[in-house]
Amino acid sequence: MERFVLEEIRCKLSAIDVESMTGKVFFKGNPDLCSLRKVKSAERIFLLLYKGPPLTEYKGNALLFTLQKLVTGEPKVWLDTFQIWKTFQEQINKQGHFHGQEKVLKRKLDDDSSKSKSKTCKEEIEVGEEPLCQVQATIDTATPLLLQKLPVKVTEHSAHNISEPITFRVSCRCSGVYTKTMTAQDIGRVIGASLSKQFGWKPDLRQPMLEVFVHLNDMYSVVGFPILRQPLSNRDYIQSTGLRATTAWAMASVAEISAAKYVLDPMCGVGTILLEAAMEWPHTSFLGIDKSEVQLKHALDNVKKAGVMNSVAFLKGSVLDLPVLSESMDVIISDIPFGKKFTCSKDMKELLPDIIRQMERVLCIGGVLVLLLSQKLHYHLKTNFHFKSNEDKNLQCHVSDSVSQCRSDNLKVAGHITLKKLDFTCLTHIESHSVSLGVTEAVIFKCKKTSNSIFF
Repeated sequence: MERFVLEEIRCKLSAIDVESMTGKVFFKGNPDLCSLRKVKSAERIFLLLYKGPPLTEYKGNALLFTLQKLVTGEPKVWLDTFQIWKTFQEQINKQGHFHGQEKVLKRKLDDDSSKSKSKTCKEEIEVGEEPLCQVQATIDTATPLLLQKLPVKVTEHSAHNISEPITFRVSCRCSGVYTKTMTAQDIGRVIGASLSKQFGWKPDLRQPMLEVFVHLNDMYSVVGFPILRQPLSNRDYIQSTGLRATTAWAMASVAEISAAKYVLDPMCGVGTILLEAAMEWPHTSFLGIDKSEVQLKHALDNVKKAGVMNSVAFLKGSVLDLPVLSESMDVIISDIPFGKKFTCSKDMKELLPDIIRQMERVLCIGGVLVLLLSQKLHYHLKTNFHFKSNEDKNLQCHVSDSVSQCRSDNLKVAGHITLKKLDFTCLTHIESHSVSLGVTEAVIFKCKKTSNSIFF
């Protein structure tokens, strides 16, 4: 998700000095809480206390001493960052359950009220007149988003506030060589003991005031404070969960919806993709189709909860026979079902040609098609589907699937089914992006319709 986070924070947070590494993005900026809440492609957000190289060269007591130095080496940075964290918490307390409220309010504004939207947002959360300070941030795109504030001067008043009893908990995540010498619990205990000794903070594993996040692996060492207790990916407006919200938003972000009038999800499920898109682009019309009445009910509940009933509608129907006029949709966006959660009487590889034919039929010329595919389905599509121009070059994407396994699976299928190169030359492949769905990997596949479809 790094690619999507990079673009989003540059656009929404005016981020500078952006640096990306596996699972994280570091940046500087002046975001207020309202702006941070608008980041949709990251999981969590933290104030960054420390970023450094891996500590793999240290062993035994040397590693323990180095971990202690993360706290005792620069105590002022901890106090300064804690004071900034407190300021964010005060804003959160003032706004209450702001995230869902702000988005519902945004839907009710007039088409030409973009300035009013910004003003309303600031008034709603009572922040935004002055930036807290310049910040340097780290985004953990796989799970958390880390945000580092540059040190600010701690006044006598703030120092007094910090002297009040602080309860905390250390959450540590370790991988690589660290797991051979120390457990995450061991590292948490060392850092926790150092914090208690240095600042007099009291450990509380159940209901701490503050959480200290530590991530150590073979590439970097990161320490930070979570700004929000809940992940950014936990959307207040989603009542029934389906596809991960961050992935749904990423799909919508590449679909060029801002220029679209009509957007279709022909296998909408509980409507997560349409919901994420409607919250970001409220003046586009969205249509979801699904063959399951249960799924459509959940989708309708989600839309009502989010307050976007005016822009999202649903129909019962099949993706193999879409009840939609030909060339009537500007964007089609869909999560092609895969995994143990989904069962089907036919192999999805057999259904995929007919599915894409139907999508191709209802998509207008110049329209965008965005699909979420499993790695195996993506490999099958690359191997057996012919898209317009330079497909061999364009369909290359950085995915971590085993090509040999995919080839093996295709050979097994080939023993029963004759696989032919299927012609989709009216569709031009634009880009593909690998994304993580937790325990599985998937690919966001995008193409455009550049010529008329011919059907018999």
